[in-house]
Amino acid sequence: MSSISLCMLTKDEEKFLEKALSSVKEIVDEIIIVDTGSKDRTVETAKKFTNKIFFKKFENDFSELRNFSIEKATKDWILILDADEMISKNDLIKIKELVENNEYLGYAFIQRTYFNKPLTKQWNYSESDSYEESKPYLGWIYRGITRLFQNNKDIKFEYPIHETVIESIKQLNGRILNSKIPIHHYSLLRDKDSIIKKNELYKKILKNKIRKFQKNKFITELKVQEEIEEVLTPQNV
Repeated sequence: MSSISLCMLTKDEEKFLEKALSSVKEIVDEIIIVDTGSKDRTVETAKKFTNKIFFKKFENDFSELRNFSIEKATKDWILILDADEMISKNDLIKIKELVENNEYLGYAFIQRTYFNKPLTKQWNYSESDSYEESKPYLGWIYRGITRLFQNNKDIKFEYPIHETVIESIKQLNGRILNSKIPIHHYSLLRDKDSIIKKNELYKKILKNKIRKFQKNKFITELKVQEEIEEVLTPQNV
């Protein structure tokens, strides 16, 4: 039976962390936390689930942190989850089934970022959705994201933000299957000041990313961040 390492980055995530870790603890065999300087009870909460907690400074490069975390992984597969995300209990068995199939090097998920005001073209309303996790919110924006992959030293994250392992899996001639499993993401449900501060950081890193890699799709990423900023008013958060 294949084993799974959960790798997660944290900073001041006491509001979300326990829910995130609890959502997947029954299917993972190892939990690795890389904390980048929490000042709240994030680390204390993490200690309830694991003793594999590491500390590293954030240098405006999420790939660097992700790669540091996966280097610590010792199991067959790596599952990436953020502290403000969770996976529905009904989907856990599906993940266990995926890792028994070595035909693919990775699996893509659908990241749903919940919010209470329509955002971007990638918007879905919660009204007719079957997941209970979506019911408290008007809807979500979505994007495909590869978050489960084989523990292979040649699979690495690339790009300083919206980091991905897709490029390295392609270089290995590996295949990625769309699992269609949602990751429930609550990043836009933080307080307004936190969201604005985070959005400003993301825009700064995205602009550097565009200058360095000069790909049109990264300009689209920046436009999404700017659209999020436009609706961040007190009555919308």
